Amino acid sequence: MGLWKDKARKDWCYSFQYQTKTYAGRGFKTKAEARETREDRRKEVKSQKSEIGMAYSEAVIKYMDHARKAFEEETYNYKKYVYKQFWLFLKKQDFALHEITTPMVKSYLDTRHSNNNFNVHRRELSALFTYAKDTLEIISKNPVRKIKKLPHQVKQKQIPCESDIIKLILAADSETDERDLLLTVLHTLARIDEILKLTWNDVNFKKRQLSKWTRKSGDGSPKEIRVKINDELYDILWKRWKNKTQDTWVFYNEQTNSRFLKRPKFMKGLCKKAGIDPPFGFHALRHLMSSLLDDDPKVSTKTIQKILGHASQRTTEIYLHELDGAIDTAMDSISGRFTKKI
Repeated sequence: MGLWKDKARKDWCYSFQYQTKTYAGRGFKTKAEARETREDRRKEVKSQKSEIGMAYSEAVIKYMDHARKAFEEETYNYKKYVYKQFWLFLKKQDFALHEITTPMVKSYLDTRHSNNNFNVHRRELSALFTYAKDTLEIISKNPVRKIKKLPHQVKQKQIPCESDIIKLILAADSETDERDLLLTVLHTLARIDEILKLTWNDVNFKKRQLSKWTRKSGDGSPKEIRVKINDELYDILWKRWKNKTQDTWVFYNEQTNSRFLKRPKFMKGLCKKAGIDPPFGFHALRHLMSSLLDDDPKVSTKTIQKILGHASQRTTEIYLHELDGAIDTAMDSISGRFTKKI
């Protein structure tokens, strides 16, 4: 029935069911008042019901199942670390998620060793509670939302110069995959994880195209980024194709009979061999190559953005479809950039 007027008492009444239980009220002068009260009561009941039961640990498990599919392995592992640290701070008490308050989260964040670390842990905890609120619908508010970020100084990125790259190439062992891996990273402007995941299906020698895949696309879904294989990269990949011992991975780990998951010591060891101190990592190569392309007046910022695979708005993506020729020009511009100087 929902809403009705009691003919004997001449007042308005309401009732509704939620999860097999009936809720009712009466004594309202108008139908509109009864309807409004019924909707408020319905929201209140749903909120109370949703905030009963799910423990912090269970919410973390559900969110991490989502995170495993949505984020790269490094991001997934860091989230897992943050949630474990917060659990340890709670002295391993498995609170119901709605019992975790803003002051509790703030007390934990205040234990972090720097403002930057405070902000990073704040972000990851907020992601967990936002997922619990918006997707799982088990809490009505995010306790992290009212905690403001702390000011922190962004660490200036170390960007190598061209002479450092030449040193690295000279120091790289051409008898192993060192030189090939280094040059492939340089000529694709890819993240190291994207290169380690490259399969021969991603390499089209006939069309001279390489597909790199990233999950850093806004919604976490795999995104294909196609770049032209310039002359130098073509020679590298063709040599690896002719000498391959299996048909799947471009960079193959003979010890595990699979791809490399990480190369954590690669750049540090190569920098040491080349006499570069302090050493820098793979990501610094992306910054350098982006800067080199930006110096070329023929290469637009939009073209670089597409090569790097950075997330962009839909209107920008539509505009970028017209830049395929520009991308080819951009990739050709870095062919032989370093080897000509060796």
